[in-house]
Amino acid sequence: MQQFSCETVADLAVPGLATGRLTVIAVHGVADTTTGTALVSALAAPGPAQLVVDLTGLYRLEPAGAEILYRFAEEAAARGRPLRLTGCSAQAAAVLARTRAARAPAGRAGPELYGSVSEALAAVISAAAAAPEPPPGAPFARTDAVELRHRLLAHALVARAQGLLMERYGLPGADTAGALLRTVARRHGMRTVALAGALVRAAAPRPGEAWFPGREHPAEPAVGFLPPSAGRPRPLSAFLDALRDTVCAITHTDMANVQLLDPSDNTLRMESHCGFPAEFVHFFAVVDGTATPCGHAARKSERIVVDDVASAPEFDEPSRAATLAAHSRSVQCTPIPGPAGRAQGMLSTHHAQAGHAFTGAELVALDTVAREAGAWLDWYRTTTVLDALEDLHRRAHGP
Repeated sequence: MQQFSCETVADLAVPGLATGRLTVIAVHGVADTTTGTALVSALAAPGPAQLVVDLTGLYRLEPAGAEILYRFAEEAAARGRPLRLTGCSAQAAAVLARTRAARAPAGRAGPELYGSVSEALAAVISAAAAAPEPPPGAPFARTDAVELRHRLLAHALVARAQGLLMERYGLPGADTAGALLRTVARRHGMRTVALAGALVRAAAPRPGEAWFPGREHPAEPAVGFLPPSAGRPRPLSAFLDALRDTVCAITHTDMANVQLLDPSDNTLRMESHCGFPAEFVHFFAVVDGTATPCGHAARKSERIVVDDVASAPEFDEPSRAATLAAHSRSVQCTPIPGPAGRAQGMLSTHHAQAGHAFTGAELVALDTVAREAGAWLDWYRTTTVLDALEDLHRRAHGP
């Protein structure tokens, strides 16, 4: 019997929304008569917040579940809180359409349907942007929006990967598929969402065959800032921490971070950092390409040096304020080269004095380290990640 479960993906303050808060929940399993009480509780739990419900992990929606969604949407709309549903399967969409048609004579508002969490988020952001200016001291709306979009896309990737495992290998439910993803990811030193993304992007294996037959297993490329690994794969996090410390040593600073480009939404995610206050880390946890030197450097695939944060055009004003609050007055951002020369990450260092001068030797060393890091990350994707996928394939098949 399929179970019903719900999890909160995000709960954020969003200035400009009618209630000031946005909650995103994801539901899994079956929504029918037997699980109706659980669905009602899940919808009511966030209280007055505006609600986005991700149905990607819903195995089946029955008419009773659709009725609950429509009743909740009507009550929420009356209070100025539209219910937004995303990720409907063809089966769920058909049930919702029949429910809408049956309730049409009532003339009441039903849930808003979106193809993806990113589309629903865009609608939320548009509604917030159309509202009057938020009051002074309001949270960082743009940064929270970028981070939320990233988190929602990450959740959608995991849900899609769970669905693939259930369909491809006959796993009994999302919980089992999720547990398998987490187990294999830990075994190979990966984040669950990274393994899920690799699974979603990889071509399906042929029945009865190894997933990547005949592939080579090249040795780990040498990097000047790390000794060779001893047998077990080196975790990505350990590599990135060592890379961060090396960049600090080259540029004589204690403030640095390493970001990797997420191909699912072209954002830079901070993976390793040191020397920054918590507010800085939160603000720049996920960065798009519009308002920071690292975003501009990633888009151009070339280094950017900021002599004075206070006046540099590469910052928008909220990003400038967050950087100055961390006592950073000058910055350099060096791309980590990836396939076809495009940036796949960023090495950034921050310095307390404006006009910090980098020597030619320091810049050469940064370029060398960036190239070595790029080569290692390329190797990592074609060895460790593929090893993890083959392990997932074996374990999903069972003994």
